[in-house]
This record gives sequence, structure tokens and C-alpha cells, in this order.
Amino acid sequence: MSDDADRFLFDAEQLHAVADARELREGLIDFRQRCVTEMERDDQGLGAEVEDSDTGEVYQVLLGYDAEGNLLVTCGCDYPGDSLCRHGVALLYAYAAGQGDELLGAVDDAIEERVRRGRSEVRVKPLSEGTGFGTWQARSITPSSHYSRSYRVNIRSLERRSNYCNCPDFATNQLGTCKHIEAVLHRLEKMPKRTREAKHIQRPYVFLDWDCEDPTLIALHRGELRSGGKFGSLLDEYFDAMGRMTGPLPERFFDFEQQCGDQQVIDIGEDARDYARQLSSRAAHRVRAREIHEQINSSGGHLPGLQARLYPYQVEGVAFLAANGRALLADDMGLGKTLQSIAAARWLHDHAGARRILVACPASLKQQWAREIERFTGMPAQVIQGGPQARGVQYRRGDGFFILNYELILRDLSSINEVLRPDLLILDEAQRIKNWRTKIASAVKLISSRYAFVLSGTPLENRLEDLYSLMQVVDPQVLGHLWRYLVDFHVTDERGKVLGYRNLSELRRRLRTVMLRRDRRLVQEQLPARVQQRLDVTMTQRQRELHDDALSAAGSLASIAKRRPLTPGEQNRPLTAMESEAKAVSPR
Repeated sequence: MSDDADRFLFDAEQLHAVADARELREGLIDFRQRCVTEMERDDQGLGAEVEDSDTGEVYQVLLGYDAEGNLLVTCGCDYPGDSLCRHGVALLYAYAAGQGDELLGAVDDAIEERVRRGRSEVRVKPLSEGTGFGTWQARSITPSSHYSRSYRVNIRSLERRSNYCNCPDFATNQLGTCKHIEAVLHRLEKMPKRTREAKHIQRPYVFLDWDCEDPTLIALHRGELRSGGKFGSLLDEYFDAMGRMTGPLPERFFDFEQQCGDQQVIDIGEDARDYARQLSSRAAHRVRAREIHEQINSSGGHLPGLQARLYPYQVEGVAFLAANGRALLADDMGLGKTLQSIAAARWLHDHAGARRILVACPASLKQQWAREIERFTGMPAQVIQGGPQARGVQYRRGDGFFILNYELILRDLSSINEVLRPDLLILDEAQRIKNWRTKIASAVKLISSRYAFVLSGTPLENRLEDLYSLMQVVDPQVLGHLWRYLVDFHVTDERGKVLGYRNLSELRRRLRTVMLRRDRRLVQEQLPARVQQRLDVTMTQRQRELHDDALSAAGSLASIAKRRPLTPGEQNRPLTAMESEAKAVSPR
């Protein structure tokens, strides 16, 4: 660390040099739970009060350096090891979090947060030959979810946001960076400048540009390849002088990719490919929805393989689910979400190769789902239950429907992904995962499936955040990262407390392609007329005796009430009689 550097500003490698892995994890937890208070920095060192999030004890922590430059820590926890204790780690994290400049705008603030977290929360190592530009592996010291994963980072540039990471945050935050990318960039910045430049990839690359006003722009970095020659002319044909792809997307991109062939001269980024595929998929969904709708209507509301006649709004719902493949159905209770999802699942089973269908629902609804599936499709439904060994056998049953309760997902996540490998995931009563911080919500979002139907009659109860959590299963990119979702649609005070909502018309526009909601008033004319039936049931002898006694007692009290006011005891007598009668006729 240089003399003019801040000696209390640690990155991930420096933290690992002074603290054990366990203390790093626990210290990061203390920091995230805002256990560091009264932090002060002076000539003597860095100090604060740190509350232990496990025990609730508050410790005075002081960090400093001796004459030889060794880190000194004073903490009341009496940590027995030679390394830094968790409270000292929490203090260093809190200090690093407070050193950012005053930033303008939420985007800059979000990027700065990832820069800071990348410095201290991520370990990286190169996967390409040597070190520098190319492919890296990144893993968080303490994962933000309940399941730890490593991610692949592709570094293309130190100057612009054109790098790539396959983590969920990068896919949704619309920033062009993430903490894993920033961790690699920080590692590269610590290398000698000559080494960095020697490792720079100079071949052209195509990427999704995040530094322009339109964040969905496929762009080109030419590198050393200029105009002229086979590939230079190809770039001139598909990109303008500013490096922006010309012509309609995604057709233009796929044509360019085909022209490039298997040549390695031009690096076509995964981010650009993913975006082009999304555009193509959305167009295909619209065409397929019309085809399914016409197919069902032409057969009078009957879907082949489904033993039920669908109402017009249900035909629309089935077409919407089956065409999108991943969608949220938010009809009011009683409009047949279960039937619509089963019908759409049957269509995907017959036409799109969805052979294994996993239904997650509350435990009380498992048998009901099994009955409905067999009633409407004639297909067997395997209810997942019993001990681990029995469940393991059930997951290997073959194709068809599999039904389990949400709690089992926590225990069987590996079996679900590795043994069952569902093609379609159906989440019933999906408000169970509206809090994305729970272990169940984290596990559900790790289920790998090509298709997903999310069913909820109450996608919004008290907070827009509930809807955000459900959309993380359907398509995380529709609403983007949570920070952007909060900025776009929430009104907050200076402390971040939500005061209200805004831009709701824009929110509805974004959700239109993946969410379908109808209330009973919208489809009232399509529903059959209400049928009322009156059934007269003859009382048993015992019921008749109780009825006659009560009638006689009531008549007696009515006669008394005509002569004088009833006493408190007489007023309570009918209630006492009713309670006695209820006990007499209740089953034993």
C-alpha cells in the first residue's frame, strides 16, 4: 500500500490477508445489518461501536498501525485468533462504504455501489492463459442469496462499459457492469500498466452498449481492424461510423452473425446474442399466441387432450400462457387459473416438448391439484411426499406432472434440477414467494426450467415490491434490477422510505407482454348464470326436540317481556340455551 493511499481502505485480497474466511463472512453480515455506529477517523486510527448481530453485544473497536506498518486492533470481544475479528472486519466494510464521492443520479450511485462491493466482497481468478483481458471466474466472499455460485466474467475494455458477466445482476441492472466485473477491473488496475496493455485484446468485438441514451443498442468496437478487406467491409456494411448496428433488429444481427461464420476475427459478445434472442422470442410469442387462440376457437373452445370446454377469456389465458412460455396469470379467485394453467401445460406437453411439469403449491392443495390434473387431462399426477429415499424414487418416475409443496423445494433443490429436470414450472398461490429475501423464494428462483407459469390472485397486496419478486421467476429483465425498479416507480423520502408510487402506466406497459389479469367484472358476460338450489332437509328427532324446547322458552320470555322489562338473567337465557343446544348436537 503506497504512502499516500488510505491505509484503512481494504480490498478483497487485503482483507483475506488480515482475517480468516469465517470472520470475513460474519463481519460482512454485521456490516450489512448496519451494526456499525459512531464511526470516527482521526490521527490515532479508526474507531466505532460495533454490535454483534448474533449476541447483541456492543463492542468498542479501534484500528491503527504500529511503527512497522502492522495493523493493530483493539476490541472488547477478546477474539483469540491472531487475525482480525469480525467486528474489525465490519468496521473496515463500513469505512469503505462511506468513502465514495457525492454522486449525481441513481445510475451513478448504483455503479459506485458495485465498484465498492467488487473491491471488498469478491474473489477473482483468470481462466484465460496468463492474466489480463479475457475470461475470469468470480465468486462472492459471502453470497447475497442463500446459495453460493461462481460466475464467468469477460473483460474487453478498461475504459467503457462493454464487459460481460453471466450473473443475474448483470442481466437485469441495465448498468453494463456488476460487482464481479468491478472486482476483475480492480485486480487489473493493480497490475503494472505495461502488463495490462500487453494483454489488451485488439480484435473487434460486438456488444450491448450501456453508455448511450438507448440502453438496448448493439454496438461495435473496431479494435485494430479498420475499413477495407473482407472483414473491414463487413463491419462497414452492418455498423455506422459511430459503431451502431444499422437496420431492423433482430434480423440484422442474425444476418451479421451468419456472415461472420466460424471465424474468430470478430468477437460477438454473449450480451448482444442474448438481446437479439429476446427480441426474436417476443416476436415469436405474439405469432404463436394468435395461432393457439385460433386453434382453440375453431374447435368450439375445446383443446385436444383437455376434457373441458373453455370460456372465451380462458381461451385467451391458455393462449397467453402457452405462447409466452413464462408468464404471470393474475386472474381473480374463481376464474379458473388452475384449469387455464393445466390446459396450457397440456398444450406445451403436446406441441413444445414440455414432458416433465413441476407444480409447486401449498401443502393443503397438493391432492386437489392431482385430482384436477387427472380430471381434465387423464394424465397421472405424482404427488411428491414421504422421506428422502421415497421422494428420490418419485422424481425418477418419468414424464408427466409432479406436485410438491413449497417447503420441499428447500430440501430437494438438487434432486429437482439434477434428477427431475422440469421443462415447465407452475407456481400456485405464488404470493408465498413475494418476499424475495426468504430461503424458499431463493430456492424457487434457482429451479432451472424452460417454461414457468406463476399463478396469483393477489400479485399486489400492499407493496409494489411483491410484484417485483414474482417477476423474478417469470422474466427478471422486464422490470430490471431492484434499484432501477425502485427509482422508476417509487416515491421515497431522503431516508429511502416509500411514500407512494409513480409512472404506473409505464409499469403496466412493461408488464403487458408477461402478465395477464382479469377481474370478475371484465368477464361477467362470459360466465354462466348463477344457479341457486334450495334443498329442504328434515330434522332428526333430537333436533326437533331441541327446536321445540327453544321455541317454547322463547315464547315464555316474550310473554314476560309484554308485562315487564326482562331481568339480566332472563336476557342471557336465550344465549345460554343456544350454547347448550350446540353442545348437544355437536359430534363427539
